[in-house]
Amino acid sequence: MTRDSGPTRPFTIGILFATAVLMIGIPSPTKADSTVRTATAEDDGSSTEKQGSDHWVLGIGAAIAPTYEGSDEYAVDPVPLVDVKYGRFFAKTGSGIGLNVVETDTITAGVGVNWMKGYDEDDVATGIDGVDDAFGARLFVSGRVRGFVTTLATTQAVTETDRGMTVNATVAYPVRPTDRLTITPSLGTTWANEKYMNSYFGIDASEAAASGYAQYEPSGGFKNVTFRVAAGYRITDSINAVGSIGISHILGDAADSPLVKEDTSPSALIGLSYSF
Repeated sequence: MTRDSGPTRPFTIGILFATAVLMIGIPSPTKADSTVRTATAEDDGSSTEKQGSDHWVLGIGAAIAPTYEGSDEYAVDPVPLVDVKYGRFFAKTGSGIGLNVVETDTITAGVGVNWMKGYDEDDVATGIDGVDDAFGARLFVSGRVRGFVTTLATTQAVTETDRGMTVNATVAYPVRPTDRLTITPSLGTTWANEKYMNSYFGIDASEAAASGYAQYEPSGGFKNVTFRVAAGYRITDSINAVGSIGISHILGDAADSPLVKEDTSPSALIGLSYSF
């Protein structure tokens, strides 16, 4: 028996668009860190699509966020909104491209590749080098119990190994006041190893001499905590309005970095998507 070829075109479009999202390095609106998802949908159950079902959702949004994590300057950027699932394959803004290895009613676990966003030297003080973007290998597990969605994910840089590793934990509680509206509050935190902390928040001897800042070598540890409220409204059967607002607070050695100008910062996103 042959499979209906109806979804082939949107699936192909979704793959190409999702790949483009990864390549241009904006899987999430905040330039601070692609594993800190303060403004885009993530593995928190906030998707407007039925959990576990195949779907193709593409859209565009605009987000405002700090130019890097700890910056006191903000930028508005366009954000591609991608949420594609076909069998075990997925491509999703903020989560990257990958495969769900385990899928049950209560547990989803898998592997993928994501984009670890750095920052430009123009975003920081004169004399401080920029931080290279990197592809990251991602492992994740998500559980759903009594309406709560808990996700644990780790991302290890593979193309720029000095970018290190992060571990992100998020707890969300999606609620549906109406059939068309989904509201998802979530609370998350990110731990980073010493290599990541040094690459992003550290200042080496040459940078210290060029910038006038003191040399700084942070240790690994928890680097932030984030609270976010996301919402999705189904305007029609195919068109969805999405938005979110969040606030992130930098912790520990990351907060003590001379590069951090504001340790608490908001971010927000608004956009439209189309479901095939």
